[in-house]
Formats: sequence, structure tokens, C-alpha cells
Amino acid sequence: MSPLPEAAPRLTFGCLFSDRIEALLDGRVTVAGLDLAIRIGEAQTLFRQVLREAAHDVAELSMASHIAAVGRGARDYVGVPVFLSRSFRHSNLYVRADRISRPEDLAGRRIGVIDWQQTAALWVRGLLADHHGVAREGVTWIAAGLHAPVATDRTPLTLPPALRVSRSDRTLDELLRTGEVDAIISPTTPRCFADGSGTVRRMWPDTVAVETSYWHDTGIFPIMHVLVVRRTLVDRWPALPDRLQAALEEARRLAAADRDGRDFPKTMLPWLPGFAAMARERLGRDPWTYGLDENHAALAAMLRYAEADGLTDRRLDPAELFARGSNPGHAPIGSS
Repeated sequence: MSPLPEAAPRLTFGCLFSDRIEALLDGRVTVAGLDLAIRIGEAQTLFRQVLREAAHDVAELSMASHIAAVGRGARDYVGVPVFLSRSFRHSNLYVRADRISRPEDLAGRRIGVIDWQQTAALWVRGLLADHHGVAREGVTWIAAGLHAPVATDRTPLTLPPALRVSRSDRTLDELLRTGEVDAIISPTTPRCFADGSGTVRRMWPDTVAVETSYWHDTGIFPIMHVLVVRRTLVDRWPALPDRLQAALEEARRLAAADRDGRDFPKTMLPWLPGFAAMARERLGRDPWTYGLDENHAALAAMLRYAEADGLTDRRLDPAELFARGSNPGHAPIGSS
């Protein structure tokens, strides 16, 4: 195979904007042997483009959707253990204040989700089952858009009959406001909570305390999004996943250093370095790590939840989600 003439291979990278990719955007970090064309998008649109159209060579993808794709044997993409989005999710459970006083009250109730395979919902369903005895099979689940109707799931799913999941042409905000559901799971704040009427509240008002306790109990900082690469490119250039991971590790390191050392506000938040120091003190270390071994507990929990949620028909092993290392017998990046 002869080298490509003059230029490195040009690949598209669809992702969300974050400080973790900023060093790639401004050129401080590059991927060796590649010309990476970064395309910034909105999460739900990006995920659907990747899952339905295989729209990018490299992409940031919902972790639950990647697990579901691997579980059904989809072969378009392989994962790289780079987790561009992570978040504790207790704060995403909103409930009717007039009928839900503790998580256990949600057993047998009606709960809204934006999409059954949304990663935030996977985590909240898991923690409700593990820590509060709220069985998935006992809940009636309603999928709908938060503030605008959404008629279809990201990808079609065939779920076990014991899971009662239907899609509504109304919105979760309306259903919770009117009391037609008892709770919703949403990473975006619903208007019926933001209006301050008191009809809707967060399940856990002091989310920092409960999420800190969850971290110390489990060692898990929930993974939301994963990096994926087109499988044909990995077959052609087995070194590609390692190159991408190395570049994104460096971009993450630079983002952390910038966050901790900047003496003027980069975001509209006073005292950012102080908040970062407070988080490290509460958690005991920086929880934002890449790599398979460092994240085994979180991945194992996700795969257990995915099986229980019907996203997979068996318990996957974390290694099944990710590309293997480079093979020197294959073409180097930059050859064809």
C-alpha cells in the first residue's frame, strides 16, 4: 500500500463543544498522521445522525446507544475508551411534590423519559433499582420530547414484554405539569420546575450531598458519552484508536490545567478554580478519567443496567465495546 500523496487523511469528527476538545479546536493538540475536521453539533441531532446515517468518521456518541448498538450486532463503529461527557444524575429526577416524598414512592408509578436509550435515564433507572427497590418492570414508562414533541426513538428497539414503554406525542413538561406522570428523568431543567410554582421538585434537593455520597459508596462518576470510530477505518489503520485516545488525553489534561490555573473567568461563573478545588476535596481525586481499566466499575454497572433495561439480550463484557490496540502488520496511518 503506497502512502497518500502530500496530505494526511482527512476525517470528520462530530462532537459537542466542551473544554475537553478545545485544544483540538484551537490547534494546541493534533492527532498524529491525521487531518481532523471537527464538526460541532447538538447532542440529540448528532446522536441520531451517527446511529442512523453513520454520518462521521469519528464521533461523540451516547454511551447507552453505543451499548445497544453493540448488543444488537451493529458493526458501523467501534468504541475508544474516551468519555467526553460524564455527570452525576441524581439531579435529573423531577417529581410531583404533591405525591412523591421519597424515591421508594416511585414504585408502580408513571415516569417520563426523553428516550428509553438515553444514558441519563439508564443511570437513574439503575440507581432507583439498586438503591431504592424501584423495579423497572413495575413502572409505566412514557417516552416523549421535553419541551417539543418527538415522534420516534433514536433507533428502533425491541424490548422485553415485561417493560411497559410507550411514546407520547405530547411533552414531558406538559405531562408532569398536569400530573399525568409522577416524575420525569431529564438532563435539561423542565419549565414546570423552573417556574418556581412548587408543583414540581427535584427528588433530592441537596444533590451535591447525595451525589458525593454515591461517589464514595460506589467509586462511580457516571459515563455519558463515548468516542467511536468508523470500523472500516480501524480495520485499515489499527493504530487510529490509540492515536485518538492519546490526543484527547492531552486535550483533557490541558483543559484541567486551564480550569485550575486561569486567573480570569473563562465561563460566566465566579470562583471557578475555587469550585474545582472544592470538588477535588469532596471527591478525594479528579474523577474524570479515560481508559478501560480506570473505568471498569462504571462500565460494568452500565452493562448490568443495559441488560436489565432490555438494551442488550445478554451481559456484555466492557472489552466488547472498544477497539483493540494497534497491529503492526496493518497499514500505518497515512498510507492507503
